[in-house]
Amino acid sequence: MNLGIETEKIEFKKSIKELNKGIISLVAMLNKSGEGTIYFGVKNNGDIIGQSDANENMVRNVIETIKDAITPQITPIVGLVLINNKIIVKIEAKGNNTPYSAFGKYYCRSFDIDKRIF
Repeated sequence: MNLGIETEKIEFKKSIKELNKGIISLVAMLNKSGEGTIYFGVKNNGDIIGQSDANENMVRNVIETIKDAITPQITPIVGLVLINNKIIVKIEAKGNNTPYSAFGKYYCRSFDIDKRIF
């Protein structure tokens, strides 16, 4: 199955090991559109590869990392999603308290590119 293409509000990452890059993308989307979704376990072309080590502890870890990395704080929806017998991690967030920063830096989204703004 294929989830489509990356957009100004959707980002794909192959693995949760790319969490920090995903957080930067999430901040860029929040600053541009006020919302964003990141999928881990999905190739850039939208093909689902799954996240083999996904579990509840990973979800808790993701939530804590986001809490510590993004200012002002947001409350994302983080969950495990089963598609075609493959588990992916999905993070959704909305926010209108811009600008948001990730790891002390500010970003904005242009199509599927996260541009540092200051």
